[in-house]
Amino acid sequence: MNRFKDRVAVVTGGATGIGLAVAKAFAAEGAAVVMASRSLERGEAAAEELTASGARARFVQTDVGDASSVQSLIEHAIEAFGRLDVLVNNSGIEVDEGPDGPSEDDWDRLFAINTKGTWLGCRFALPHLLQSRGAIVNNASVAALIGSAGHAGYAASKAAVVSLTQSLALAYAEQGVRINAICPGPILTPMTEIGWETGGEESRRKTLALCPARRVAEPGEVASLVLYLASPEAAFITGAAIPIDGGKSAGIMPIDRYRW
Repeated sequence: MNRFKDRVAVVTGGATGIGLAVAKAFAAEGAAVVMASRSLERGEAAAEELTASGARARFVQTDVGDASSVQSLIEHAIEAFGRLDVLVNNSGIEVDEGPDGPSEDDWDRLFAINTKGTWLGCRFALPHLLQSRGAIVNNASVAALIGSAGHAGYAASKAAVVSLTQSLALAYAEQGVRINAICPGPILTPMTEIGWETGGEESRRKTLALCPARRVAEPGEVASLVLYLASPEAAFITGAAIPIDGGKSAGIMPIDRYRW
């Protein structure tokens, strides 16, 4: 398929995990892809991998919490490929908040990357997306929909992403720009694997026990949803916050099902 032939997509956090899967999926569908990440080494390696497969791909080292850095990212995409059709705000962080919640510094970091970073991407991309009648997909979290004990700062920063998505979607719907959010649950990313390595087998069992589907998703499953929301097939979907969480946000499981 070539749903995105002659289209240009920018993917933040594109060097690993969900972002890398999204970048590869866009490239496979014919898009030129500009990948952004703070990690120079991983980002360059990811772009080289896509280029070697025949894709049009670029990497731009970016700090999504810094306005000038995000502006440069978008300008690079325009200079390299002449247009912008899709922005995927995928960059995000988690911190170890501890039983007393996040420190003030960690709270500021969570909102600088997760919330402000998403807003900055939208701010600099929207003038170009208005020209192409393009789309934005923001990566929020299931924690934005149901909260997360022990992750108050993370959940709050991601809930703000959902509200931002809805507000911008309303503002730009008549002008043909669609803006949606995805709300992933447990996904098999390097971040998840690190958590399992730190917490051991019990950590893995707890993750699975709290998901009705009793598994974690592959990054490619999330990428499929992102591409759908960015495609003409989703032309009447805007302002949505769509869970992809194996049923985690649907409700409360019977208590005996939580045993691990």
